[in-house]
Amino acid sequence: MASNPTPSFGIEFGDVDDLHSVAAAVGPWAKTGTKASASFTGAANAGLGEPAVAGLPAFAALAARHGRPLRVAILSDFTRTSYANGAVFQTRFLYQELRRCGHDVTVIGPHDPDASPSELAPGTVSLPSLPLRAYPGVYVPLPFSRWVFDVRRWNFDICFAQTTSMLLEFGVWLREMMGVPLLCVNTTHLVAAYDVLLPAKLSESDLFQAGLHLALRRPFERLFARIYNQSDGLVVLSEGLRGYWRERGVKVPIHVIPRVVTPEVFDQALGADPYTHLIEREALPQRGPRIVCAGRHTREKAPDRLIRIFAKHVLPREPDATLTLVGEGPETEPCRALARALGAEHHIFFTGEVPWTTMPDYYRYADVFVHASLSETYGNVMGEALWCGTPTVAFADGMGVSAQITDGHNGILFAPGKGAASEAAADAAFGRAVVELIHDPNARARLSKAAARRARDRCSPLAVQQRIADVFEHAQDHAVASGLRPVAERPRLLQWISTMRHIRPWTAFNGLVYLSGRVRPVKVVKRDRLHPGIGS
Repeated sequence: MASNPTPSFGIEFGDVDDLHSVAAAVGPWAKTGTKASASFTGAANAGLGEPAVAGLPAFAALAARHGRPLRVAILSDFTRTSYANGAVFQTRFLYQELRRCGHDVTVIGPHDPDASPSELAPGTVSLPSLPLRAYPGVYVPLPFSRWVFDVRRWNFDICFAQTTSMLLEFGVWLREMMGVPLLCVNTTHLVAAYDVLLPAKLSESDLFQAGLHLALRRPFERLFARIYNQSDGLVVLSEGLRGYWRERGVKVPIHVIPRVVTPEVFDQALGADPYTHLIEREALPQRGPRIVCAGRHTREKAPDRLIRIFAKHVLPREPDATLTLVGEGPETEPCRALARALGAEHHIFFTGEVPWTTMPDYYRYADVFVHASLSETYGNVMGEALWCGTPTVAFADGMGVSAQITDGHNGILFAPGKGAASEAAADAAFGRAVVELIHDPNARARLSKAAARRARDRCSPLAVQQRIADVFEHAQDHAVASGLRPVAERPRLLQWISTMRHIRPWTAFNGLVYLSGRVRPVKVVKRDRLHPGIGS
């Protein structure tokens, strides 16, 4: 196996080994359980302990606290699955499983003018919105209608805010006005989020980045820390992010919960080889090494870095190898141009977005899965590849990727380097590791077995559902302990002041995001529906 010659993150993240350090009562639920628990049995949950009540999903047991099903609001930046997105798929999982267990679930998010009625989950509430041009398919919710703050419309037992927009202010308003316990979820690494809105030349300027750090990054972090501290708990996807937000002043309980992998999709029987037609198109050997990466083609995902690693450090040693980039995005055309410039265009395939149900075949027919993003709060594609047992090489990010891979056990991690020389050394080491894995079937088999086992222990529906159910109870207890007194029970003047206090930052922040998105126009690609709807 390859060794890692690059320096560790040092003060910023600590050594790679350090990144892996890891610092339920269920009540009865009558007449639920049997049908609801059917999808949680079988190989997907191998190795897990039995639920506290045999055959009873944790979401069903939540109702015991109230003697009835819960009314749950899910705040989301997407009201449909417009493209493969980890936060959206987690919203879909929550919506489906809570509803399956009898709870009343409302998805609240920005109006998506491209969504058909069949793509919206029953009970979806669409808020006024504007398109984010730098990120096609994303819409920015804004409080432009009076009904948004009409307290008579909203009656929830808990609010799960899976959003990184100022839709969070709506959740805080619900908590303050109605006493609704609020759970926030950190779904986006803020540094990467604002960077992707910028034109490439500005993003590459050290001076501009330094100014941006002072003008935006620190204020944004303070803003989000303030919002999180007005909630009843923050859900993050890795221990690294727990430490990140603790350092930035978040005082409320922080819970680490991985994202679920759907066994109904990723445990299905092996399908047709998706690489065959790509390889035949370029008249390449059918049995050449296959390297795959999946994800949206945006700057923060670093697809260009993978292309350079492949062209400079893999292809010269493996002339029959191919790199397949599954997905699309604003950087697709620049990446195609880079592949041509490096003379590797006949070995690098761009599939565009593919149906979600075909992803297991892309993982399982590949020899190695590669991942270069340093912006992942989790990285759903990483979890999917590990679940499928695909040997994986990635950069340690101190966040989502590092939370899923233990170097040398279920994958290979490299420090990404900092600065041109260090990054070049990291790229060379990354490429060597890929080539060595290609040459060592025993190492691939060992990593594959450990990856699949660990993914099932952490990311099965039962395991994730139990963690979320526990956090729901903790949030409700925290709200009671904090002595919440709903403003809706106070004079109208106080209600008006409270509402205005949340409208202002929501409008200002999301308005700024909308305007920033116009700085970097991109080509909008219309496509057929490829992914399941949240309610389907």
